[in-house]
Amino acid sequence: MRYHQKALMVGITAFLLCNVVPVAALEVYLNGVQISGAKDQVIDKAKVVLDKDGNVHITAPDYKVREVGGGTNPSPPPTAETTNANLKKKYFVVSDVTRTKMTGYHIQIIVNNKFLKTLSDDISQHVVELNNYLKEGTNTISFRATRPKGKSAQSTLASDTFSIVLGEGKGEGGTLSIDDVLGEFKVTAIDRGEKSKTFTIQAR
Repeated sequence: MRYHQKALMVGITAFLLCNVVPVAALEVYLNGVQISGAKDQVIDKAKVVLDKDGNVHITAPDYKVREVGGGTNPSPPPTAETTNANLKKKYFVVSDVTRTKMTGYHIQIIVNNKFLKTLSDDISQHVVELNNYLKEGTNTISFRATRPKGKSAQSTLASDTFSIVLGEGKGEGGTLSIDDVLGEFKVTAIDRGEKSKTFTIQAR
């Protein structure tokens, strides 16, 4: 796992100087994924937020954290030997948020037991192409929704949703069309706790 970032060290140092909090009490999250214990890392172009419990939340759009099976040991990015970018069909994950920042949930995408990306409800729609992470034949796509520490729902309406569509389709010239929906996953502002779902697809 590689990060490149000065802002992390500056943010944590300033915080510790102004607030006497035991280092062991801090938890560190990068793009919604816990990386507490990571060492000798520098991450550029990052936003650092300290929540009310003293935990550090880093947002760095240019970086991805990869982990195997939800464990703590990160896996390397996929290589040409382990991925198949030449599938005849294209596969996408598309998110839709009815009202931003209402559910408080982050949703992780896990492909074939490898963490790919975390989506937040801060943005009304994300589009993620999966082809580079799929192999021809059977694949599993999992979604895991959690509320990071310090985040909570800002609505009490079930109509405030954070939805995910897993589909086979086309994406050309800035236009995306889903021809076949392969799975759907949704959380709402009134949901509590962690939610998850796994889909098995045949990539071709």
